Amino acid sequence: MRNRQLWKYDIGLFFDRRAEQGASMLFRLDRPLDIDPIGRTVIDVADMAEFVRRLSGVLHAAGVRSGDRVAVFKANHFDCVLLAAAASRIGAIPVMLSGLLPDDAVRALLRRAEPKLLVSDHQRLTREAEDGSTLSSFAEQTLCLDKEVPDALSLAEFDGAAEPAPVPRGNGELMMLTHTSGTTGVPKLIMYTPAKLQGQMARLECRHLPPITYRRDDSVAVFMPYVHARAFTWIYSVLTLSPAKVLLMSDSDPEVVQPLFREHPPTVIEALPIDYARLEELALDSRRNVFSSVRMFASTFDAVYWSTIRTFLNASRHRFPVWRYGYGQSETGGLGMTFITRRTANRRRDQKPGPRVVGRPMPTFVQIKVVDPQTFRPVPNGRPGLVFARTKARCVGYYREPERWNEKAVGEWWNTGDIGIKTRTGSVKLLDREVNHVPGMSCLELEDVLVDHLPERHDVALLAVSGGPPVPVVATPDGRLDRERWRRATRGLPELAEPIVVGFDEVPRTGTGKIRREELRRRYLDGAERPGTGRWT
Repeated sequence: MRNRQLWKYDIGLFFDRRAEQGASMLFRLDRPLDIDPIGRTVIDVADMAEFVRRLSGVLHAAGVRSGDRVAVFKANHFDCVLLAAAASRIGAIPVMLSGLLPDDAVRALLRRAEPKLLVSDHQRLTREAEDGSTLSSFAEQTLCLDKEVPDALSLAEFDGAAEPAPVPRGNGELMMLTHTSGTTGVPKLIMYTPAKLQGQMARLECRHLPPITYRRDDSVAVFMPYVHARAFTWIYSVLTLSPAKVLLMSDSDPEVVQPLFREHPPTVIEALPIDYARLEELALDSRRNVFSSVRMFASTFDAVYWSTIRTFLNASRHRFPVWRYGYGQSETGGLGMTFITRRTANRRRDQKPGPRVVGRPMPTFVQIKVVDPQTFRPVPNGRPGLVFARTKARCVGYYREPERWNEKAVGEWWNTGDIGIKTRTGSVKLLDREVNHVPGMSCLELEDVLVDHLPERHDVALLAVSGGPPVPVVATPDGRLDRERWRRATRGLPELAEPIVVGFDEVPRTGTGKIRREELRRRYLDGAERPGTGRWT
């Protein structure tokens, strides 16, 4: 019984199992995997299984054994998933770190994880801190995937090593560590077991429920941070539902995306808000529009502006395109879902005021309640409070930070740190993160309205300040703002401070494209107090 359970959920054996079941899907890549010496841009499930077995031999030859931690910190691509599977296959615990993390955050996480092996690339391994140290000093051994780096092992010298026997993880054992977004500081390392990650988080989306899940004739394109837990639940669902074609994208550069989408028109796209922002120029240009075949857009990780949703739904030539908008957290998986139609999206934000509805709880799987931030007692429907969730998919802890976990885990309930409203019909409306919430208003809603009335490629982050109006940080392509356009955009809105204008590329972001508001506060507000406590970020 134990072996059968291990075979079912452990990511290290997952690709072998799917290959043996005869899965014959083809995956097209926007560039070859960094672990592939042949440089293929088309692979199948059997290739993935072979990659995992070969990489498990490499890791084993590099000294990794069951129970060791293997940190993966490299350029974003699907091989992050395969490296994690290879580590898990021999009983090691992959520690997945976004290649976009700032150096101070990476070093803090590596100190916490104490990896036996760090798998990275030349670009990241050769960066020096002010004291001259490199990341190699934070692991017993370092393995470089591309070029040679002093004091680091190379992938080439171990390629072809003997494949070790699998040592799969039990359903309740620690299988993987991934990190939170880190919008307010050093990210936390989330602890996942096979039962939580694959057995619960991936379970709901593995059902054939057209039109909200993949159909057999779909061509699916995904833009994703492949170190995130979402990548592992996603690949589980894809290989269960078997759409006709999958495009694995590592880059949302329009010049990369356009030719690939021309050749392989997608019918479903899942991407981060930052990816949609980069691709918006293609959707707005009728000559370059490659989204006409899309029937469903899906967004994860953060709120998407209403104007962006409208742009892409209008770019589709499908009769009834929809936008699937999910609400959840890394620690819990999906908590709710809603759908936005083209007709709804074409209403201006000022014609449909109010905070964004993020969906209803998953029936029989998730419960939501809204409580008073001081007493944790439930508040009546329609009143704002802290959003608490109860789900079987909740992860098992924060690695070596039990005190931060205990701040958010209240019995079986999970404190999301979000301020929201529960309606009489059970829908959840999201106002703000508690740390940035101003009573009586929603900064998220105001940001949405402002962006809807500003030119393309403008972004807005409102920073709440105790005793004063929120401070807008406005990011523009050239670092300049048309003040008359700003005046019109703010007409009829609650009072805002004078905007701080920066270039679009100057905005500090997390590995998933979220704005690091605390970093903006540190840069521009000179220690101004915020109204929220920040206890649950």
